[in-house]
Amino acid sequence: MKKVIFFLSVFVFSACAVTVKTYQKPYQSFDDFQTWCWLEGCEVTYQGPDYLYDKKVVDEIANAIAFNMYEKGYQQGDDTSDLMVNFFMVIEEDSAEVGNFNGFYDGTYQGEREWLTMLYPEYQKFLKGSLVIDVIDRENSELVWRSNAVKYMEMNPIYDKQEIWRGVSKAMKKLPGKE
Repeated sequence: MKKVIFFLSVFVFSACAVTVKTYQKPYQSFDDFQTWCWLEGCEVTYQGPDYLYDKKVVDEIANAIAFNMYEKGYQQGDDTSDLMVNFFMVIEEDSAEVGNFNGFYDGTYQGEREWLTMLYPEYQKFLKGSLVIDVIDRENSELVWRSNAVKYMEMNPIYDKQEIWRGVSKAMKKLPGKE
C-alpha cells in the first residue's frame, strides 16, 4: 500500500508540470515582424471539442497569449499584420496502472488486498491536455513557430487564472522577441 501512495504522490506532483515542445522554421528571422493578429478575422475563435468550451478559459488563454506577444515586442494590429496567431486545445482521457507493480512483489504476504491488486490492477484516470499555439507569416502563409504545451490534469480540472497564465508564459518562452 505504501508503494501505491508513493506512486500517487509522485504522479500528482509531476502532473503539475507543463512540458513544452517548440518548432521554429529553420533560419527564420523574426526581426522584420512588427505586428500580429488572430488568425480568423483578427478575432479569437475556439478550436477544440465542443464539450470543453468554456468562454472564460478561452478568453483567459487569449489574453495571456496577447500579453506574451506584447512582452516579446509585437504590437496587435489588424488583418494586414505581419503575423497571424492561432491556438487550439486538445484534451484526452488517459490512465495509469497504480496497483500492479509489474512483478515487483517482495514475497511477503500482506493480506488479501495485495493479492487482488496483483491479479486485478488498479488504474488512476487523468486528463492529458495540450495547448498548441501557432504563429504564421501572413505574407507567405507559412507556419514560422509552434508551441505544444502538455499538462496532465485531474479528471475534473478547476479553472485557475494563474495556472493558465503560467502555462501560456512557459509555452511562449522560446518565441523569438524583438530586440
